Amino acid sequence: MRVFVTGGTGFVGSHVVERLVDRGHDPLCLIRKTSNTAHLDELGVDTHVGSLADVQTMRAAVEDADAVVHIAGVIKVREFDDFYTINGEATGELGRLAAEVNPDLERFVYVSSVSAQGPSDGPEPRPHDRTPQPVSHYGRSKLLGEERLEPLVDALPLTIFRPPPVYGPRDYEMLAAFQMAKYGIAPVYGDGEGYLSLIHVHDLARAIVKALEADHPSGSVFAIDDGEVHTWKTLTRDFGRAMGKEPRHVCVPRVLFHAAGHVSEAFGRLTNRATIFNTDKVAEMAQGSWVCGSVQLRELLDWQPRWPIEKGARQTAEWYLEEGWI
Repeated sequence: MRVFVTGGTGFVGSHVVERLVDRGHDPLCLIRKTSNTAHLDELGVDTHVGSLADVQTMRAAVEDADAVVHIAGVIKVREFDDFYTINGEATGELGRLAAEVNPDLERFVYVSSVSAQGPSDGPEPRPHDRTPQPVSHYGRSKLLGEERLEPLVDALPLTIFRPPPVYGPRDYEMLAAFQMAKYGIAPVYGDGEGYLSLIHVHDLARAIVKALEADHPSGSVFAIDDGEVHTWKTLTRDFGRAMGKEPRHVCVPRVLFHAAGHVSEAFGRLTNRATIFNTDKVAEMAQGSWVCGSVQLRELLDWQPRWPIEKGARQTAEWYLEEGWI
């Protein structure tokens, strides 16, 4: 299967491309002129230079594809409006283009986020049929992407994933937690008892590729998790143990997190730089629980997680150490 992949040079995307190659598929990856393609070059996959805003580039790539996996997006911006333009409107444009130029497309997979569905009630997974209630600009922008694709469900064999935080080799976002764990320190938000789901990148990549290969209804929306309910304390504890430490938890008062978010956001505006830690991120952290379940995914795609936190954290820590990231 020829699969057009956006975001193939990113953390999740690079693992999806690996999985596609392992399964005998033929990825075509959208890249920027400035993209680091070393990993894609090692895999020997084809690349296409362009951007989501380049209609001609997108048209040529989609016409040549049997399926599309849309992972590209932004998680940090200088202005919140950019979230909606890139994560929302550009996603809809790609979907409309795919439906127009390739009516024989076998599958269009959009990787959204748990942020699009909103927080849960305590340790119980948020019901999959509950109306989404995102609490951040990022979450609302990912939901906008879903909403822009929904009218195409009859013309486009659509699948949407809403993953929770993803970790694993080549991940920058969780790196700081492992770095601090190395020194036996584990800062946590508030009392550290907030609940959350997590997924290892290998499990997410397997699920995405499985969605290309298995028959299921167009418009399917899949939450995904590792089968465990974590808290910030247990998560940082497991990261610490993967580093051979029993980290000391440092409970950071919520008011300090909120203040830091404002300061970071102001600094980003002054320096004209995008920052991932800002008031938008704090709005998500302020919610008590972010728990999702993968019941639909298990039933429709016969998928099961293979990476529990102990195994995944250990493998991730080993990779960081081997690559000199820590």
